[in-house]
Amino acid sequence: MSQTKASASSAWVKAAIAFMAIVALWNITKLPFLMSFGNDGNVAYNSRGVELSINLGHWVKGYRSNKMRTPPCNFMLVHSALGLTILFMMILSLINQTWRKRYCKPFFWFAIIEGIHAIPASLANDAGFKPLFLLACALLVGTGVWGLETNKRYFDNEARAEKHLFIQYTVVTIVNSFAAFLEVPNMISAFKSKTADGTFHSHGDEPHKVFGHTLYDALPEKVGMTI
Repeated sequence: MSQTKASASSAWVKAAIAFMAIVALWNITKLPFLMSFGNDGNVAYNSRGVELSINLGHWVKGYRSNKMRTPPCNFMLVHSALGLTILFMMILSLINQTWRKRYCKPFFWFAIIEGIHAIPASLANDAGFKPLFLLACALLVGTGVWGLETNKRYFDNEARAEKHLFIQYTVVTIVNSFAAFLEVPNMISAFKSKTADGTFHSHGDEPHKVFGHTLYDALPEKVGMTI
């Protein structure tokens, strides 16, 4: 029985690591396009504004995806960097459990910073997801604070603290990966449209009306690139 449980646990860990690695790799492929947006000579694509699946937009002719309201570097690039760091740290904590406690301070601070950084983007959402995105921000910040408190009182009850750390790491990682669950249905819908009538669903030839007018746009894009 114990061997069966151990085997099931090992399979779950491997599956979780594989999923996070795929999400991380997918988002890494977006980074070059975000960094070069507006400076890569692709006027036809860039004139439409930043789109959610910017990588597919460059790889697949005619592919279109949801319009982003936020700038490529000051939001998307910084958000991706924070999110990727969280994913990699979660993977490491599953590979070696002792690293969970050792590196929990930066992990939870990254979660808090990511949550705060995403608040203006959440407020700018006008597609009906604003409450959900704000809840995600609250979960990142709240869980991060809870995690720092758990670390502070870790030696009061180590067994309980380890359980709490695992819960906190899991919540942060799931919330952090939330965008992936939103992006996949859009990708499926786009390719269904292509199969049905030979064209990808159009999201318009103009940037989103909020694009260029968010709080992130108050600073030059080089700030996000530097970070």
